[in-house]
Amino acid sequence: MQVSKFALAVAFGLSSAVALAGEIKDTTVYGYGADNQANGSYSYAVQGIGVATGNAGIYNSFIEGGYARNRADGYGSYASQEIGAASYGGKLQNVYVNGYAARNSAMGSYSVATQEIGKAVGTGSLIQNSTIYAPGAANAANGYGSRAAQKVGVAQ
Repeated sequence: MQVSKFALAVAFGLSSAVALAGEIKDTTVYGYGADNQANGSYSYAVQGIGVATGNAGIYNSFIEGGYARNRADGYGSYASQEIGAASYGGKLQNVYVNGYAARNSAMGSYSVATQEIGKAVGTGSLIQNSTIYAPGAANAANGYGSRAAQKVGVAQ
């Protein structure tokens, strides 16, 4: 009976690992003008448009995140905006990602703002036959001790 319990545990573990894999394929994701915000001390605003995680891939797709807005205001606030992003071995293949004039901001002392447009991260990450379009994209963190990081078209 021990062997069958072990086999069952392994089967559940493998099915859980497979369930974590994210994929966007042959799809249009339309987040044009999407607006997200959180206000107050230690506020946390996270916006994801066309995001796949867990051994993820985006294939033959159009991700529209033009004029998307994400904002966190207050002491210690955090704002994260991802448009067309794949992580943990991520791949973008035959994808058009539009981040035209996307805005991400965190306001207040010790705030953090991260903006990532057209990103593939993890072992084996790849951006291939794709267009990452993000003129006018802006990322800002304002206030004492604040930090801002912006990535556009990054495979790491």
